[in-house]
Amino acid sequence: MKLSFAIAASVLALAACQPARAPELDGKPPESAAAAPAGDAVAGCNAKAEAAWGPIGPSDHPSYRIEAFTNGSICEAAVVTLVIRARDGFPVYIWASDAQHLFGLADQPDVAAMNTALAEWMSPTGSTVQTTGDLPVWEETDGQAKAAEFPFMPSEWLDKPAYDTIRAAKEPAYCFPQGMESLNCVSLRDGSVEEIGLYRFPG
Repeated sequence: MKLSFAIAASVLALAACQPARAPELDGKPPESAAAAPAGDAVAGCNAKAEAAWGPIGPSDHPSYRIEAFTNGSICEAAVVTLVIRARDGFPVYIWASDAQHLFGLADQPDVAAMNTALAEWMSPTGSTVQTTGDLPVWEETDGQAKAAEFPFMPSEWLDKPAYDTIRAAKEPAYCFPQGMESLNCVSLRDGSVEEIGLYRFPG
C-alpha cells in the first residue's frame, strides 16, 4: 500500500514539472511566431564617374584618367573624392571635399541623381580651360588693373614670369568646381599634376 502511494505521488510530481501545451485551435497545432522581416538595406550614396584626360599616348588614347566618386550613407552626408591617374594606374593627384558644399553636387536626393550630377561635375569638357594657353593674360587676373568681373586667381607660387611661362607652354589643364563660386584648376607638366589657381564664377 505504501509502495503504491509513493509511485502515484512520483507520477503526479513529474506531471507538474512538464510545461503546459498551448491549446490547439480547430484541431491544428499552434503556429510558432514568425521572425520580423528585416528592413530594406540602406542604398547609400556611392556614385562614380570617370573620363579620359591629357595628351595622347602611344596607343592613340589619352594617357591619364580622371575618376570621381562619392561615399556616404545618404547623399546629404556624402564625401566626394577626385583622383587623376597616370597610364600605369598610379594616382598623380587626389582631392576631396564634402559634396554638400560643391556646385552641382549639393542637394542631390539619391544615388541615381548623384551619378548623373557627378559625371557632369567632373567632366574635363565642362570648362573653357583645356590648356594653360586658355588662361587669361596676367593683367586680367585677380588683383590686376584689368581684372575681369570673375577673374582667375593664380596660385601663390605663380608670379608673372612663371605664369607667362605656363601660358606659353599650353600644357593640358583641367578645372572642376571646388566650391559654390569657383573652379580649381590644375595643369600637367612633365608627368606631374599641380594646382595653378582658382577660376571664379557667379554662384
